[in-house]
Amino acid sequence: MSDHDTICALATAVGGAVAVIRLSGPEAVQVAERVWQGERRLAEAPARQLLLGRLLGSEGEGIDPQCLAVRMPGPNSYTGEDVVELQCHGGALVARLALQALLRQGARHAEPGEFTRRAFLHGKIDLTQAEAVADLIGANSQAAVKLADRQLRGLLGQRISAVDEQLTAILAEIESHLDFPEEDLDWQAPSELASTLVELGRELELLLATRADGEVLRGGISLVIAGPPNVGKSSLLNAILHRDRAIVSEIPGTTRDTIEEMAHIRGIPIRLMDTAGIREGGDVIEQAGISRAREHLQAADLVLWVMDASMPYPGQAWPEWPIRGKVIPVANKRDKMTGAAMAGLPASAPAPVYVCALDGGGLEDLYTAVEQQVWSNPWAAENEVAVAARHAASLEIAVSDLASAAPLAASEEWELAAVHLRSAIHECGQITGRTADPDLLGMIFARFCIGK
Repeated sequence: MSDHDTICALATAVGGAVAVIRLSGPEAVQVAERVWQGERRLAEAPARQLLLGRLLGSEGEGIDPQCLAVRMPGPNSYTGEDVVELQCHGGALVARLALQALLRQGARHAEPGEFTRRAFLHGKIDLTQAEAVADLIGANSQAAVKLADRQLRGLLGQRISAVDEQLTAILAEIESHLDFPEEDLDWQAPSELASTLVELGRELELLLATRADGEVLRGGISLVIAGPPNVGKSSLLNAILHRDRAIVSEIPGTTRDTIEEMAHIRGIPIRLMDTAGIREGGDVIEQAGISRAREHLQAADLVLWVMDASMPYPGQAWPEWPIRGKVIPVANKRDKMTGAAMAGLPASAPAPVYVCALDGGGLEDLYTAVEQQVWSNPWAAENEVAVAARHAASLEIAVSDLASAAPLAASEEWELAAVHLRSAIHECGQITGRTADPDLLGMIFARFCIGK
């Protein structure tokens, strides 16, 4: 694979009304002209103007009499290269025949993410923006779309680059101390350099603190509905989903296996799981379901522990075993509650949220409790940026390096300070792509679909 080849790929889903085939590379226009014929040559037409013509197959036969073509000359294109898009009638066969014709005329089929990779290599976007393209495609909530949009506009890359530039300037000054120790140049005081390094470290720490929120927005959380049998767990699942997904019965032990669905609560993507009621006894199949429920409890990010508000707490189970995630007690059937039914909950348990799964009463209070447990702060969902795990790994190293470099600069231990500064600068470059190696780029762009 060469970055100088002319590549092509289908940029739209198969079977739509229109199929868009994208070409990019030094021969994009010439290759396209061999399979598309209009009243005027594509190369002579104004840039970014749609032209109507015929699409030809690999043997010169007509395959679509009404095909639009548009050329976007580099560097003012998505990839920074010459780009052509052919827009023909949808349908798997027409698109396949068009691609076969382009391949026969000298184009190469694009690898996953290769168009965006070329945009990065030609300086159209940095690596954080390239990742945002994949995040936008895979977003499963409005909040995730907003986050990807902000990152695609370059907000994360700009903040990292601003720190990178200041660190590079400080490193240049430190290296001048090493190269010209006898000269009386216009140097900053060591204490000022150290203070600036501390401030830059704090800026990176602020970005690092958004990691948990970024993981929630990009991947969602796992939320398990658990509790004793016959307390309304399946009814609560149905109420959250706004449809009858689980069978509801007054017979204890109806739910034997885990039911998993995707949902959104206040913009938070959630993998929602309804589990078997946890109790002692039961037949072999029910015990297998209970065992699986306990496994899900251990792996969950958040647990809704459901109890029956119409019955006094004593006698209702409370999870005594360790649970990794956070637990929200939910007292269901509040419409049948008499007196202080939940009095006597363990002191370690938070106050329960009272709901009625049948009529939806209290669900907004439950959603608020979930929201408060998920976000690290009340404004997390509207963070300007939120870093991903890859960014966080580099930020942790950079923050550590700056914490080491600041006192070394203050004490004028220039050589050691320079070592830590170079490392921090390298990690900033790993985030934006300035110092990224080919293996890292390959891993990132492998996430993309073909045609993007």
